[in-house]
This record gives sequence, structure tokens and C-alpha cells, in this order.
Amino acid sequence: MSDNEIIVEITALGNRVGGISSGLGGKTVFVRGALPGETVKCRTVKVRKNVIEADLVEILDLSPYRTEPFCSCFGKCGGCSLQNLLYSRQLFWKRNWIDNVLTRAFIVYPDELMKDVIPSPATAGYRNRVSFDILNCKPGLHRFRGDVMVVDGCPLLNRRGQKAFERLFEKQLDGSRRVSVRASERTGEAMLEFSGLSSMKIASGRDSDIIAWKDISGWQIDPRGSVLHEIVGGFTYPVRPGTFFQVNTGCADIIISIVTGLCREDRKTLDLYGGCGTFALPLASGGAVVTSVELNPDASASGKEAAELSGISGVNFLTGRTEHFLLDTVRAKQAWDTVIVDPPRAGLGISISRLLQRVIAKRIVYISCNPFTMARDLKVLCEGNWAVAGIQPVDMFPQTDHVETVTELKRKE
Repeated sequence: MSDNEIIVEITALGNRVGGISSGLGGKTVFVRGALPGETVKCRTVKVRKNVIEADLVEILDLSPYRTEPFCSCFGKCGGCSLQNLLYSRQLFWKRNWIDNVLTRAFIVYPDELMKDVIPSPATAGYRNRVSFDILNCKPGLHRFRGDVMVVDGCPLLNRRGQKAFERLFEKQLDGSRRVSVRASERTGEAMLEFSGLSSMKIASGRDSDIIAWKDISGWQIDPRGSVLHEIVGGFTYPVRPGTFFQVNTGCADIIISIVTGLCREDRKTLDLYGGCGTFALPLASGGAVVTSVELNPDASASGKEAAELSGISGVNFLTGRTEHFLLDTVRAKQAWDTVIVDPPRAGLGISISRLLQRVIAKRIVYISCNPFTMARDLKVLCEGNWAVAGIQPVDMFPQTDHVETVTELKRKE
């Protein structure tokens, strides 16, 4: 064994850091690819004050929960980190991560309020969108903390998306920097969103796939006027290029059901980071009056079109910044039954959380894809007059370190 190799026992699994071993000379060891219950030989690659980061060299004692990855790129591609762990244990550790991060943020709640993670309906082929960087005119994915590697597909992409990718892979993508493959299993439509590629090159031989590319005047689409449609929560949404849409359609159905169940009796709802209305339309169809605030004008336009397609008139789609609207509603002392927030991975941030703390409402429903930023924001809310009333994790991202969480907050008595 070389000087920089060590043998450790893995006792836990960490979010984004892999297997964890503690007690080696007072330092914690992170070993990506190692699993709890294993004894492993690893090679030290970085030493910090209290942490050693190491590469896995050899597994000496195997975990009973270890399984064979289904992707040939596992261990090289940075997209998945948990394909070697049985799915039931992935759910166990994701619940553990959420509980730990909230505990470290000193957010107090009864144990029974933290529910088990709801599994994804599919653990492979579940993504309706995967983005690829271009290397040597071919699509690729990033290595873990590394450069792009050319790949011949991604097994997390749904079947319709894989079909679009196969035709894409046959092309020489010279001049392009990045391409996102979007596809709906429910409508059978697919769209390729390019950056840095001319319309002439994009449009050549593209069969039935919608092609989108961005130039100085905005997004261009071929065939002109086309748009991809997705069905979620019982409603059909046009998905325009460059707009956000939940990547796991099956889990999106589950989250919509959770949120609408929490807000079933509420009449006046504020939906912040409202996107194309995936919460607003189901709530309005049940009789609520919803104000949806979204920064991206294309997403707002998609929401309005979806509402028209479904004959729903109870949603007011506003295009603007969340913080500006919150400041106005706080100053005006507007009252809401429920405020829904579904921010990006960066979360709300301290200043918006403080504004939200002051909103007059009976309930806040916070949907998060990042437990760390969620805990930071919830801490601000709970330092005010809000308390956690329920936590429901949903595994939106099987095989990865990511997990979606729906947290209900109510006013403290």
C-alpha cells in the first residue's frame, strides 16, 4: 500500500461527498463511490483542516445494498452518484440528508412531521430533458468536477428523448456549444434547443423534431410557430425553449397532487416562481383565485395559453421579479390564504425570505430541490412567526444526490 493510501470503514453516506468515515486522526474522510457498511482502500487526493477527500481504490468488505450500475458511464460522468446503491436505500439516505440539514439549521419540528420519501414512478428513463455540452462536434456530459466526455446517450432520458438523441448523435455539431434534448412521452413530441448553431445547420434533416436556437433577437424555432407540449397534473402545457419545466413528469404529478391537497380549502393563492402554471391551473380549476408571478415572460405566456386551452379563467399571470411583488404586497398589507414558492436551486435567499416572513397569509408551501438552501430559508421564516407543519420529500431525481421537498408552514399560535 502506497504512502497516500488508507483503509477506512464507511459509516454514512453524504450529500455530494460520497461515503463518509470518521475518526481517522480526528479527520472525516469522504470517499466518492463507497457505501455505508463497506471497508475500503482509498487514495488521498486532498487534505483540509478537518476533512480528507479520497478516491476509491478497492472495496475490501462489500455492502449488502450495493448493486450493479445500469450506465456504462457511471463513475466517470458527474450526473449520477447513486446508481451503485439499491433504490430503497437511496430513499433512506435522502430522508436522512433532509433531516440532518434541518437539524443543523436548528429548525425544530416533531418527528412525525417528516414523512418518508415518496419514490419516483420510474428510476431510469424518467427525465424529459437532458443538456449536453459539445466536444469535437459530438454531444457529451461533464465528468465529476472535470471536463466534458463524449457520450452515446443518457439512460435517464426518456425513450422519446433517446430517439431524438440518436438522430442528433449522427450529426456533426460543428459550431454548437450546447444542446438540450426535451421530449414528452405523453405527447410524443421532442425539441432540441441549441446554442451557437446556425438555423441552416439545425434545420437540415431534422425529421419530426422541433428545433430551437437562440440568436441576438431571441429564440428561433423550426418549424416556425412550433412548440413542445407536455401533459402534467391533467393539463396540457406548451413548453417554450429556454423555459423551466419539471424534468420528472411522473413526480411532477405527485408534487402537484400534494400541493393542491394542502391548499384544497383555500380561495386566494399567491404562486411565486409560478413558471407556466403547473400549480396555478389545478388550483384554479378547484375554485381558487390564483396570482402567478414569474420572471420569464415565455413561461408566463405558456401559462396563459395552457389556461385558455383548458378554459380556466381564475389565474392572473404576472411577469416580474418575486422580490418586487413581495415588497408591494407587504406594503399594501394584502392578505392571502396560501403563498406557494418554488424557487430555483439557489433558493429564496435571505432578503426574499425576510419579505416572505412578513406576508399576511395562513399558510406557506415551499417546494425545494436543494435541502441546503431550503434550510437556510426556512430558518429565516421560523425565526419569525412561522413554524413547520409538514415535510414531504419526493424523489424527483433518482440515482443522484438531489431530492425535492414540499414543506408546509403555518403561523405560530
